Amino acid sequence: MSEEDIRLENHRTIYDYIERNPGTHLRRISRDLDIHLSTLRYHLDYLEEKELIVGREEKNLKVYFAAGKLSAASKKVAPYLRQKRFRDIILDIMANPGTTHSGIAERLSLKHSTLSKYLKVLREQGVVRQKRSGREHLFTVMNEREVVELLILYKRSFWDGFVDNALDIYFER
Repeated sequence: MSEEDIRLENHRTIYDYIERNPGTHLRRISRDLDIHLSTLRYHLDYLEEKELIVGREEKNLKVYFAAGKLSAASKKVAPYLRQKRFRDIILDIMANPGTTHSGIAERLSLKHSTLSKYLKVLREQGVVRQKRSGREHLFTVMNEREVVELLILYKRSFWDGFVDNALDIYFER
């Protein structure tokens, strides 16, 4: 097998992985595909240069998507669905629309301060909405339909029974 064949095989492998796992970041790709970071960066740069993938900065991470596969709204939500803690919070809110901060914290066994940090990020990114009702803050997912479509489309890549339960609850409503 020539060096060119290996490089092309790596390009295909990396592209296929990103297509199946939109919004994934460098270290996750490296870990899952067992490719050294420097080698992976080279291939990602090449794939971006050829406009086969799109890299996007999200806070302190660069996340990757297959070019032309997701809407702008989906690209905003996908990286948070890739991370278990964010995904659990989003799914809990979808299963319990209009839920309170305390309700989420109790159901997910999170400290209030920890949950506040996660919710702040999700609010800033437009994934969840916070509405005040008296002394309580009520939370809803901004674009449930988009989230549900992503969950259905990429369900296998999450490996999470909570996704199935949340989807069941969503479709029962």
